[in-house]
Amino acid sequence: MKLLSFLIKTFLVAGLFSYLFIRASKGAAFDELQTGKISPSFLLAGFFFNFTATCVTIIRWRALVQALDAPLSLSNALRFGFIGFMFNLSPIGIAGGDAVKVYLLNHKTKTPLDKATASVLMDRVVGLYAMFILGIVAVFFTGFYRRSEPLARFTTQGLIALTLAATVFLAFVLTPESQKNRRHKLAKNIPLIGGFLNKLINATLIYRRRKKILFWSFIATFVVHLNFAVSLFCIAYGLFHECPTLSEHIILYCSGNVGSIIPLSAGPFEYFLDELYPLFPIHGEEVFQHGYGMIIGVVYRLATVGVALIGVIYYLISRADVKEALNDSVRQ
Repeated sequence: MKLLSFLIKTFLVAGLFSYLFIRASKGAAFDELQTGKISPSFLLAGFFFNFTATCVTIIRWRALVQALDAPLSLSNALRFGFIGFMFNLSPIGIAGGDAVKVYLLNHKTKTPLDKATASVLMDRVVGLYAMFILGIVAVFFTGFYRRSEPLARFTTQGLIALTLAATVFLAFVLTPESQKNRRHKLAKNIPLIGGFLNKLINATLIYRRRKKILFWSFIATFVVHLNFAVSLFCIAYGLFHECPTLSEHIILYCSGNVGSIIPLSAGPFEYFLDELYPLFPIHGEEVFQHGYGMIIGVVYRLATVGVALIGVIYYLISRADVKEALNDSVRQ
C-alpha cells in the first residue's frame, strides 16, 4: 500500500511538471533565459535567504519543544529539523517530515509522543498562521484584492478563509480552563484515537501558559516567511531582471505555499506560481506569460533542495537512529 501511494504521488508530480514544462516551452520564458542576463549573485542571495529561513524555522521549533519542558539541544534540533526538511521533499510531502521529527524527538530525547506531536503541530499552525496573515497584508497593501480575475479572487478569499480557520484552532488552544472538560469529552468520543487525542490536547494546552514563547515564535515566523519571499524575489530577479515587486512576491510566495499544503513534495507550488505570475504587470504592461512562474518556481525548488542536502548529510550520519525511531513508531 505504501509503495502504491509512493508511485501515485510520484506520477502526479511528474505529470504536473511535464504539463508545466510543455506549456512553458511554448512561451517566451525559455527564450529570454538564453539571452544571458542571468545574475549568479542574485541566485546565490536567493539560496542564502532560503537557508537563513530554514535555520530560523528549526530554532523556532526548538523553542516550542522547550516550552513543553522537553529537552532538546540546539545540535539535536538542527539534526532533527534538517532530516525532517529532507523528508519534506520526498513524494510523501510535508506530513512525512513532521512525522520523522516527532519520532526522532520521542526516540532520542525520550519526550512523550503526545508532547512531541504537540510541538510539531503547534510549529506547523504558527508557521501557517503567520504566512496567511502576511499574505493578507500583502494582498491589501498592493491592492491585489481588487483584481477581478477568478484566480485573484480565489487567492484573496482563500487566504482569508485559511486565516480564520487557523484563528479558530489557536482560540481552541488558548481559551480559558473552563472549556477544558468540553475538549476532553469531544476527544474521548472519537474511536481508536480518542485516548491519544486526549493526551495530545493536554500537551497542546500547556501553550496557554507559554504565551510569551508563542508570541515570539509568531514574530520569528514573520522573519522566516519574509526571508523565503525575498529568496523567491532574488531568484526571479536573478533570472529575468524584470520581475514583480517584493510585495507582490510575498503574495506569490504565500499563495504558492497554500498549494504546498497538499501532501506532495513538489508541483503544487510551481503550478500556483505559474498561474499567478501573469497577473502581475510590469510598468502597467502584462509581460509575463505562462512559463515564467514555473521556471522561477523550479529554481527556487532547487535552492530548497540545496538547503535540504544538509539534511541528507545528517541522515547519512544518523541513519541508524532514524531507522530505529521509525521502527519504534511502527511497534507503538
